[in-house]
Amino acid sequence: MATLHQQIGEKFLAKLAGSKVVSADQVELLRAMLADAKKLKADEFVKVFLSADSGEIK
Repeated sequence: MATLHQQIGEKFLAKLAGSKVVSADQVELLRAMLADAKKLKADEFVKVFLSADSGEIK
């Protein structure tokens, strides 16, 4: 059975996957980050949400 943390993460990722603003690649990067056991840092999230086209945060 999945832990509460895993259930919340999956629900969050499912919502993002249905979004027009977040790409499938970004969702997969987030999925990998959340699955990793290390402590997450804000800089890692910024890298995921940086636009490859313009270098701006969406």
